[in-house]
Amino acid sequence: MTPETIAILIAEIEAGDAMDFSALAIDADAARSLMAAHFCEIDRQLEELGLPADQRLEMMAAIAAHAMVENMLLHLARLRRDPCDAGFHAWLERYGLRPGGATPP
Repeated sequence: MTPETIAILIAEIEAGDAMDFSALAIDADAARSLMAAHFCEIDRQLEELGLPADQRLEMMAAIAAHAMVENMLLHLARLRRDPCDAGFHAWLERYGLRPGGATPP
């Protein structure tokens, strides 16, 4: 695992769900490189602590899942600020959610 290979994988994942970096002072490539390097550094530190590969993978999966939960909460907060955002309503529907926290029957 290298920052370069992780950044490439991130770009492939984003190809199906592009993010808007237009309001930021960092572009998509730089953001991917930064996060990939950080992810690899965490892995290196876990390895130095003596965790075997399977436990490091489990820890990295937990970190990724935590980031996904945080991302979902940020998206929900955005919807509460702008309830007319049709694109976000479509995102919620894609995951079986409804505005205001209600889930479909």
